[in-house]
Amino acid sequence: MKTFRSLVLWAWQRLREDERGLTTLEYVIAAGIILVILAAAIVAWNTGLAQRIGELVQELLNGS
Repeated sequence: MKTFRSLVLWAWQRLREDERGLTTLEYVIAAGIILVILAAAIVAWNTGLAQRIGELVQELLNGS
């Protein structure tokens, strides 16, 4: 039975030797991963921005 390491090395070698390029499915998967990461970054940025705006509004209302 092959070890996990030998299976990974075999798969990596097969990928490197393949000259057909990426298939449509691989492009769709890659685009999906990129979009999920982008969406997560935007949500995190917007959450921080909304919190900061809330703090500024509180400062204005409190007269500080």
